Parts: sequence; structure tokens; C-alpha cells
Amino acid sequence: MNTILAFDFTNFVGRFHPLFVHLPIGFLILGVLMEWYQRIRKSDKPSNLIAYAWLLGGIGGAFAAFCGWYLGETGLYFEDDLFLHRWIGIAIVVLSFAGWWIKKNSEKYSNTIHQIANISLIVLLSTEGHLGGNLTHGEEYLFEYAPESVKNMMLDQKDLTTDLSRTDSVVVYTDLVQPIFEQKCMACHDNKVQRGGLNMASIDSMLIGGDGGPAFASGDISESELFERITLPQKNIKFMPPVGDPLTYDEIKIVEWWISQGASASATIAETEIADDLKPTLLRTYNLDTNPKAYYETVSIPPLDSIQITALENNGFKVNLLGGQNPLIDVKFIGSELTDKQLQSLEPAAKHITWLSFAKTNISDQQLSFVSKFENLTRLQLEGTAISDKGVLAVSSLKHLEALNLYGTQVTKACVPSLHNMPALKRVYLWNTQIRAGDIQELQEKIDVVIGEG
Repeated sequence: MNTILAFDFTNFVGRFHPLFVHLPIGFLILGVLMEWYQRIRKSDKPSNLIAYAWLLGGIGGAFAAFCGWYLGETGLYFEDDLFLHRWIGIAIVVLSFAGWWIKKNSEKYSNTIHQIANISLIVLLSTEGHLGGNLTHGEEYLFEYAPESVKNMMLDQKDLTTDLSRTDSVVVYTDLVQPIFEQKCMACHDNKVQRGGLNMASIDSMLIGGDGGPAFASGDISESELFERITLPQKNIKFMPPVGDPLTYDEIKIVEWWISQGASASATIAETEIADDLKPTLLRTYNLDTNPKAYYETVSIPPLDSIQITALENNGFKVNLLGGQNPLIDVKFIGSELTDKQLQSLEPAAKHITWLSFAKTNISDQQLSFVSKFENLTRLQLEGTAISDKGVLAVSSLKHLEALNLYGTQVTKACVPSLHNMPALKRVYLWNTQIRAGDIQELQEKIDVVIGEG
């Protein structure tokens, strides 16, 4: 109860700061302008009103500084931003009373002393006003609508959007969650400043928590005070962060997801369950496409040399690039009589071939053993050939083969175990073969099989 009363008193006194702060500024500027005006007019003796203006500015400034100190203690402002504003304000109060004494006894002090006091006051007031504006409206407030050249010169234009291209190496906390905390929370909750006793510099310190207990409960959003604070109405006194930009919708979704998935310090995106409604957030905010990708989209190797592509085309193959930044190629034999020499001409491009077609050619079971070397092959078309069960066995070692077209070939149900052993196989075409529906019932539970009675 005493803590609540003290907090209410701090808020009550602190909120008088904006009421008091502007009046002493007016008195002080008026005092400086009156003195400069009299010096231009070359008056014999400075007016007593100048000294009184400095005195009233000092008294008013003392009240403003007193209330401002309490306002800073409410935790509504970042400590790093507050430090200079506080102490420059106190310096202005001290200078105001010193200036009052100098102006009151003007004949005892040289013109240089008078001008040093005047200029120092103007500089401190300008700096203090700018810092106060930043605290209230944000650092970009003054130059937000300035011409682009001025804005670029005066503001530090930072791109805060994280661009992470591969999901397998992205650690949810380190790469996604912690940057949010650093930008929105840790100005008031880090190793140096721990408002409310909370340090958000690490997961362990957040679990220790502050005055209200642990910041979150792993796996339980409803029991996580951190999540409650960032989702309160902004007018609520417990809303966090109290100043600066609040967490965006996407940032809140990221924090919610991280906590609900157990708040791990090391889990990657690949190891974490991602709800469908979160995928657009990851794509929009971090350029992370978490939708499943075909294997050929994940291969990263140098592209094939254009000379090698030309050599393939000279040996009777049609070559298509997959497009974009993908280094893999689609290869199709455009004749019907394939020789061993032509087949061997594919070897320099073995790692780059991901789609391969020998449809309606004379390729044999023995020649297919050569194709088993193509480690990035994902689609193989053998329709209309004399391939048998031995040919299927020859290519069953392909780890990334996803689609196999055996339409119109000589395969039988004896090849079904070989199809079972292909780890990446997703679709196989068996129409117009000696395989019947009853032969592949178990296989159909694993992959998509297209079959017909031929």
C-alpha cells in the first residue's frame, strides 16, 4: 500500500512539470532580450527588470526541476535520454540565480561576463528544449517532415528490419525476439537500469523477474506479465513501454509465439512449430518464408558455366535454367536414340541437374545406374521407355528424388520395395504398367501414386 501511495505521489507531483517549465523559460529569454535591447540603445544603466527576470526564471526553474525530477522517477522515460535533460535543467537553475546576482550588481562585472552568462543561458535553454521535445515526442519529431536532404543529415536513418534469408540457421530468441526487447524495453530494463527491479538483458534475468515476479511463464501466455503489459491499452499506467513507440502488431505476435512455444534460448525456426497465421508476419517483417520448399530451392552451389551448357546442347540435350538465383537446371534429351557418350556428357553437370527427362528414348536399366550419381536430381521422367524393375532399383539411391514418371514402362510390382526406399519420393506415375492398384496399397499411404489398368 505504501509503495502504491508513493508511486501516486510521484506521478502527482511530476505532472506539474509541464505546467511550470515554460514560464521560467519566458522570463529568462525576456531578461536576455531586454539587456541586448538596452545595449543596442546604449542606455546608461541597465534596468532592474533584467535582474528580476533572471530571478523569476531561477525560481520558476527550480519548481520545474523539482517536479521534473519526480516525473523522471515514474519510469515513463528512458534513463539514457533522461540523464542529460535532468542535469542541464539543474545547470540552468544554477546559472539563473548566478545571472540574477550578476545583473543585480552589473557595474561590478565586465561586459564579457554578462555576455558569457547570456550566451550560455541561450545555449543551455536550446539544448534542454530539444532534449525535452525528444523525450515527449520522439527523436524524429523535429525533422520528421523536413526536406529529405535535411532529414538524412540530421537523423540517423536506420533500417531496423531484419533480413534473414535462411530459416535453418535463424534462432528465434537471438535473431527475432531479443532485437525487439533491445529496441523497445531494455532502455529501462538492462544490466545498468532496472526499473521495477526487472532486467531483460537475458532470459535467466527475466525469469528471476522484478517487483511483480517473473517476466513470463514459459509456454503460458496467460501467466506472463510481460505479455500482459505490452498488450494493455496505452492509457493504462502499467502499459509498456510507457514512452517511445509501442510494440507493433507483428512484434507482439513474435513475442507471443516465442513464449507460447516455451521461450527457448536456442531453438531455431526449423525446430519450432509455426502457426499459419504467424507465417505472414515472419515473411513481412523478416523476409522469412517458412512455407515448405522443394529441395531444389534450397541448393546453394555456383552456377554452371555457359561453356558446359553449350556442350550439353551440342550433345542433343535441351537445357533450361530454373530462373532467378537458382543454380540448378532442367535437362531433356530431345532425340530418341541415346548413346553412352551422350549420357556421359552429362557428368560435368551432374550436381546441377535437378529435372531430367529421358521420355520416349532407348535408355536402358544399365544406363540408369549412371544417373544415380546425380545427387540433386528431384524429378526423373522415364515414360515411354523400356525401363524395368532393375532400372528402378538403380535409381532408388537418389536421396532427393521427389517425382518419378514410369508411365508406359515394363515395371512390375517387384519394384514397389525400391519405390518404398526412396526417402524423398512424393509422386510416382505408374499408369499403363504391369502394376495394379492392389499391388501398391501400402505405397499409396506414403506417396501420391497415379495408376491405371493398362
